[in-house]
Amino acid sequence: MKSNIVKIIRNYKSENEEIQDNVKAVIKSDVSFFDLDVDIKRFDYVIVPNKDEPLVVDKVRVYDGRPPGHKEVVLIEESKFLENIGKSRKTALEGFQSELSITLTKDFSINNFTVDVYLNALENAVDKSNIPKGDRNKLIKKIREIKENPYIENLNTTAIVEVKQIIFH
Repeated sequence: MKSNIVKIIRNYKSENEEIQDNVKAVIKSDVSFFDLDVDIKRFDYVIVPNKDEPLVVDKVRVYDGRPPGHKEVVLIEESKFLENIGKSRKTALEGFQSELSITLTKDFSINNFTVDVYLNALENAVDKSNIPKGDRNKLIKKIREIKENPYIENLNTTAIVEVKQIIFH
């Protein structure tokens, strides 16, 4: 198999961008291969010379037995990755809007809307979404941390005003 020398970029186009240059890899259309010692994770970008667009890591599987250990990496074109992310966000947003609407009509009037109601609806929408399980669990944990923050309770009045402006304007 022909090896390529690629660049791996973590936190692509951000202030925290981390670059690994001169990484040896076998790049194929279905599954690519990297050495075990290569630091590569999901959502890292892989820049392949003479390729029109960057590739994004979708999956990483580690095989440390025999034959010689390696990482099998599924890469997708950046444009396809961004399209998939857009679909996931749209689905999550639609789920949240539906969950919030059900919560407001079933249990609360708009005058009794609280930040807690909003966060509960958001948590339920994330839980029912097609976001990958690990990411979904991290999001739910963050939402619960926000709900437990004592400053959030003081935002109820502001939240009610904002929701009324959105709904009635």
